[in-house]
Amino acid sequence: MEVHHHSHTARKKWTHYFWEFLMLFLAVFCGFLAEYQLEHKIEKDREKQYANSLYEDLKIDTAILKEAMQVNDFVTRKIDTFRNMVQHQPLHSLPAGSWYYYGRFGTRYLQVAFQDATLHQLKSSGGLRYFKNRDVTDAIARYDQSCRRLQTQLDFQDPVYELLLSTRNKIFNAYFLDEVMSLELSAEKIDSFKQKTMPFLSEDKKDFIQYANICQIRSNNNKNLWDRKAETLKKGEELLAILKNKYGLK
Repeated sequence: MEVHHHSHTARKKWTHYFWEFLMLFLAVFCGFLAEYQLEHKIEKDREKQYANSLYEDLKIDTAILKEAMQVNDFVTRKIDTFRNMVQHQPLHSLPAGSWYYYGRFGTRYLQVAFQDATLHQLKSSGGLRYFKNRDVTDAIARYDQSCRRLQTQLDFQDPVYELLLSTRNKIFNAYFLDEVMSLELSAEKIDSFKQKTMPFLSEDKKDFIQYANICQIRSNNNKNLWDRKAETLKKGEELLAILKNKYGLK
């Protein structure tokens, strides 16, 4: 009778299993490292892109704020001149054109249009997490808070503006104001307009006083606006300097 002998497979040493485990572990670990490095690079790239985009927006915003502050100051001085005229000058002691010219500044709307697309995206998409530097995130937060405070102050103009407009329209015919609505008129054209004769819709001094009284609110608001703009400009310039230094931007 034929007897079959079973062949015996040699047992693998524990070192064999150790090396198999080690190779598998290293493969997984290296894959993890590669993925981590890739994710880290993507985050750094996005951080730099956001920083650059925010930097460009801020350059525009700070330029807008500087111009807005100049306009703010110019308009406020004209409003205060009109208020002094109403208080101290008889109506017919000056040409009607002078009253029209200075009176029109009470309804000059002072708005600021920020380039806030990048900042809005950072806040809404969670993009702020890409910025690891505390100085950067703190500066962004301070600038954003200052912008929101300024916008609140700007929004406060709306009800006052409506009141100013309705009161102004009791006195002045807006048709004649078209000629001097631009802030870039030459001194010669302004002087010529101020000497013109044109009719008032009302010559009642009480109507002029009422308009001047509301102009006082506008003047005070404008002065507060100037302070808010100055604060926002300062925060914007601080953030610009930090971004420039941190990311080597120009």
